[in-house]
Amino acid sequence: MIKLRSGRAKSAMATGALLAGLLGGALAGAPSAAAADSPCSYGSYVYNKVTNPTSYKYIPYVTGDWSDCWLDRGMSNTAVRALQKNLNSCYGYKLATDGVFGGLTESALISVQRKVGVAADGDYGPKTRDAMVWANYSMETGARISCN
Repeated sequence: MIKLRSGRAKSAMATGALLAGLLGGALAGAPSAAAADSPCSYGSYVYNKVTNPTSYKYIPYVTGDWSDCWLDRGMSNTAVRALQKNLNSCYGYKLATDGVFGGLTESALISVQRKVGVAADGDYGPKTRDAMVWANYSMETGARISCN
């Protein structure tokens, strides 16, 4: 054990311990989707003109790179609405598509995460996105065609 004699040394040690605790807590509290760079900011329509030119997918997106974004409880935007719509369309939930990531959305996401074999933590990120199936919607009618 280190003995500290001066008040300054004790104060510096306490400050360092406090900062380490705060930073460690912030890092530990980050969503497991933290491998993603940014929070998903809106829902985006994604078209594949080569393999399926008559349909689109509605997915959570962030400006610049849709593959590296995350969502978690407490967020509210159209990206959450895109996730809710997909949970309803492809996994049979009856969530309100209100764009609010609350307890019901989190619970549905945890169930889907278990089903698709990723960490069931209730946080949406690239691993969850890649494991989930996504609804394809008709460009002509907007109706769901399939989930894949």
